[in-house]
Order: sequence, then structure tokens, then C-alpha cells
Amino acid sequence: MDNNWKTATKADRAALYHVTRAVADTTNLSVEAIMEEAFGHKLMVGTDYISNFRSGAIGRTKAKLIHAWIAEHHLETAHAIDPRLFPKSHTNAWADCLKNSAIKGKLSIARFDRSMGLVQRRRNQPKPDEILKLGEEFCFHMDSDVKGHAVAFQLYEKIVHPLPLGLSDDSIAAVSRGEQFLPLDDKGFPEKLTEANDLGLHQFIVAVAEDQAKLPTSTVAPKTDSGCFVHSIQVQFTA
Repeated sequence: MDNNWKTATKADRAALYHVTRAVADTTNLSVEAIMEEAFGHKLMVGTDYISNFRSGAIGRTKAKLIHAWIAEHHLETAHAIDPRLFPKSHTNAWADCLKNSAIKGKLSIARFDRSMGLVQRRRNQPKPDEILKLGEEFCFHMDSDVKGHAVAFQLYEKIVHPLPLGLSDDSIAAVSRGEQFLPLDDKGFPEKLTEANDLGLHQFIVAVAEDQAKLPTSTVAPKTDSGCFVHSIQVQFTA
């Protein structure tokens, strides 16, 4: 289903009832309470909302409100019950990947020493993993378990953005096994990165695969058994 509730069938709306019932069963809310939360007001006394909802006769506008509320507050449960009505967006898929599969401790921030133009890896990193100022120059230091290809992304405010690692803004870079800096310029030296505008928490992701075809994209997260190694680090940018 494309979740266009203007054309939702009775079967679609009845299926939404079953999801709502499942959410109610896993929380301390009743179906009526969920409807009230979604509508933003108390249900009218004497109206048989539940029977209408159960049979799929509930209005499409009301169904849209209920769907939106469940998607915001109970997406995991709803997706498990009916993935057609509640598909996961690519951002949710990336969030699951980072939570369950990301490798910690092998991707770090390296700063540029302004007096010598050299990269220095910072140790004993604070929580979050690293803190940088807006405009501060940095690159990545990664210890890879495999030789292959890498792509990078920047997750900020729940949006996954591509972060080119290759030459001439190519998204893909070759990587070797072991420790290395990323990205590199055309002479093989670490290339400077900066964050100029957006304060707050950013998550940087570097995905490595021996087979380039298995690399993820910003809209397609890698699956657990894809043969892709996902490294991540959280960086707080301050003024």
C-alpha cells in the first residue's frame, strides 16, 4: 500500500484496526485511548467508533490520523504486525543497522596539526565519541579488517547524507586492510574535511566491502549478512 489514505479501501482500514489493537495489547492504552491521542480530543459519547473501525467503515481522514500517530510512537510493533501498512523508511533501516551491526572503536577522528600540516589521531576521546568545533579540520582514521571498497555517510537529524570518499567527489574509495586515513587526495595524503554550518550531534558512517556491489547507499542500508562492515562514530559539533 502507498499509504494514500484518501483512497484507502475498507480492507486497508480494517487492517489498521488490527494493528491498533496489537499496539493497545502491548501498552497500557486502549484502542479508544489511541484514537483519542490521534484525534487530539475525546471520542463522542454514543458513537460506536470501535465497531466502525473494526469493520473498516471508519472515515479515511480518521484512519490517516491513527496511522500517523502509530507510525510516530509505535512503529516497531506496527511494522512487525503489518509491514505493508507500516513499512520502514530507509532512515529506520539505517538506524537498525547502526544499533545492531555497527563496529565501534575502529573508526576515529584525526585532527590536522596547524603548525606542521600533519594528521594527529586523538586518543581518550570524550563522550560522544568526539567533539569538534564548526570549521575545525579533520579526517577519518580507520582500522579495516578487509581490503576492498568503502563509502561514507553522514547522519544528521535523522537524514542520511552521502559523504564522498573518492577522488573528484567520487563516492567510493579503495581501502586496504589495517590502519589508514580517509579520504585521501590525488597524492595519497589525508584530505581535510570540515563541518561549516550544522551544530549538534552528527554520526559518521564508513561501510567497507570486498565486493563493491555490496556497498550500501544513503537509501539502502546493508543487511546483517551482506558481507559489509559498517563502522561508525558520533561527533558533537560546537560553536
